Amino acid sequence: MSGEDQRSPDARRRIEELIAALNKSPDPNARELVALVLDLHGLALAKLLSIVTAAEGGTTIFEALAADDQVRPLLLLHGLHPEDLDTRVRRAVDRLRPYLGIHGLRLDVVEIAKGTARLRVHPGNGVAPKASLFWTLPSEIEDAIVEAAPDIDEVIIDGLEAPAAIASASPSE
Repeated sequence: MSGEDQRSPDARRRIEELIAALNKSPDPNARELVALVLDLHGLALAKLLSIVTAAEGGTTIFEALAADDQVRPLLLLHGLHPEDLDTRVRRAVDRLRPYLGIHGLRLDVVEIAKGTARLRVHPGNGVAPKASLFWTLPSEIEDAIVEAAPDIDEVIIDGLEAPAAIASASPSE
């Protein structure tokens, strides 16, 4: 079994399509079946993790599992990820800081509450950001937050209003 399954992105996309179709289905038995299977898998996964963490070095193994790009979503789905939403969002912001710093910007967490992360972008070291950054940065920030915390409901980014001179420029500048 390989660590990198190339079918994974296609499988995830197909699962999302099937869930959307299932949600439109008038058959409540189908939805109940999926919920019961997910519950069964969640209980088994929780038991597996309790056995792992009880073993010598198990905490380190659990942390490695939680950091894995393919295992992390499964842990989140079943509410088993060891880090809470607040921690995961703050770590994502920390990872973004060097990139934003290069562009003369600073990103801070204002609040994380009720499934919403409110962030603020500040001018940093006096470097004027490129105009195109104001068109791409919101989605780059949101993508990074959602990747770290797919269970977040909303990402609000304040302070990304482009200055008037930049706002009148085209996105290709």
